[in-house]
Amino acid sequence: MSAATENAAAYARAAATPHGWLTAERVRLYAAALLIFECALVGAWWYGHWVLAHPEIRSMGWDFAVYWSASGLAQAHGAPAAYDWELLRAAEKPLLHDTFGPFAYPPTFLLLVYPLAAVSYGLALLLVSIAGIALYLGTVKAALGKEPAMWLFPALAFPGLWAALLAGQNSLVTAAACCAALLLMRRNALAAGACIAVLCIKPQLGVLFPLLLLCERRWAVMASAAAFSALFLALPALCFGPEIYAAFARSMAMFRATVAEHDTVILRGAPTVFGVLRTAGADLATSYAGHAVGVAIAAGTCAWIWLRRARLALSASALVVGTLLVQPYMIYYDLAWLAIPLALLAIDMMRHGGGWVQRLVLFFAWLVPAHALLVVVALPTPQVAPVVLFAVLGVIARRHLVARRSGRPAPSPGAA
Repeated sequence: MSAATENAAAYARAAATPHGWLTAERVRLYAAALLIFECALVGAWWYGHWVLAHPEIRSMGWDFAVYWSASGLAQAHGAPAAYDWELLRAAEKPLLHDTFGPFAYPPTFLLLVYPLAAVSYGLALLLVSIAGIALYLGTVKAALGKEPAMWLFPALAFPGLWAALLAGQNSLVTAAACCAALLLMRRNALAAGACIAVLCIKPQLGVLFPLLLLCERRWAVMASAAAFSALFLALPALCFGPEIYAAFARSMAMFRATVAEHDTVILRGAPTVFGVLRTAGADLATSYAGHAVGVAIAAGTCAWIWLRRARLALSASALVVGTLLVQPYMIYYDLAWLAIPLALLAIDMMRHGGGWVQRLVLFFAWLVPAHALLVVVALPTPQVAPVVLFAVLGVIARRHLVARRSGRPAPSPGAA
């Protein structure tokens, strides 16, 4: 029997076999219902802002407004102007009114968003949102392989997608780059390295890739990633002049001092150990110390999984979950990255089995971006995402341990 036939048979068995009340048909039905609700909510939001012009309903894409404004300043006054907080505040005011968002991104990302202000804000947001959805669906499809149709509604209804779209964030771009790198790593070292280099637009999200490559001894991918990253980092200096990095450094120093460590309103949206401790009233040193403990646990678990040559689904899932756990400053929209391990682990459970506890953990992981966003908007509760992320990492480690104990042969290159 071919691999494709075996996979099709596994999908059919999973769809036909009820796991208690959670059957494939019910998953599809519940996801479709949630998708309809999400579309209706976004439609009402759009109508209230653009048609009714309600003063208390702000525009969607509040972070995208920062990108668009930075692009306009860069085009009108030179690229360093994107990092001038006073100029940026004035440029954002028509879109964000009483709020201000600094452009806290490296020049590599400024290079990417530079053309945005060539069109109107609304058109730019629409085009980028469509591109983001296309990238996201391509990411999920690539992770699932020859996925059954029943996964389309859960993928579209995934709250992480909507959180990224509502904020107008770049999480869907970085998630696509990360997923492509992970899936290509065992097949095409050059392309995988190029995809890793794309994460230079948000470099903190690439922090665990060197550890992964080192543990799995993927020297060709490491060399490719280093070469493409150096090229990508040099491009802004060539295009905008070397002073762009000095302007970025000054802006980031201000951002860290006023926002990343002390703005508890923004940190309520940070689903990290540091963010939870800081908003609970812990001082800076205690919050960093608590986060460092979490980083040690997450990075150590990931390193163990990679050193033991886990199958791709587990190795890649560990990279994504570990990356989210080691960030001290990460906002709810970056939980869109969870689409990658959710897809990989769902297929892995179809092929290798999984208990109801593991499925329940994945269910909570699917929902956690919605909770993370609601904490910012309405819920007077702390972020629970760090607990859920550690639980997902525990599921990955458990599945790898079971695979090792069962004596299954090591996966061939490119196998999931």
